Amino acid sequence: MDGFVRVGRLQDFPERRGRAVRVAGRAVAVFRVGGRLFALADACPHMGASLADGRVDGACVECHWHHWRFDLASGQAEERSWARAASYEVRLVEDEVWLKPPPAPRAPAPPATDDEDWIFWDASRYFKDRRESERAPHGEEGAGQADGEPDEQEQDGRTER
Repeated sequence: MDGFVRVGRLQDFPERRGRAVRVAGRAVAVFRVGGRLFALADACPHMGASLADGRVDGACVECHWHHWRFDLASGQAEERSWARAASYEVRLVEDEVWLKPPPAPRAPAPPATDDEDWIFWDASRYFKDRRESERAPHGEEGAGQADGEPDEQEQDGRTER
């Protein structure tokens, strides 16, 4: 099967249960329901729990951590239109289960400079380099008084600045 990887025999996938397999370095949950096979990314998009460990209910799998439900065919979450587990093509050929490998992950695109939600910040504004103040000459901030007296004076056990 061109472009597909063998992931096991049909009997390796119990009816109405999920089984995690690794394909191209990625975890994939394979489900067998009513003689049909389905494959989803084996990570709930909510918090990453294994969907293979979830409970199959009809044409859905329910994540065992927080009970989010995903359609086995499409990976679409039932109650959250924005949440989806990637689905993969799976085939049965003469009692062998074949899976089309998930595509290699793409590197995230750099943020657009006009993106209002992206924050550009200068770390030096918030985190001063302590070595700068240690190099200051006498009489400047952080170097003590020119007469050798400390910047701080103790009175009644308290330090005042």
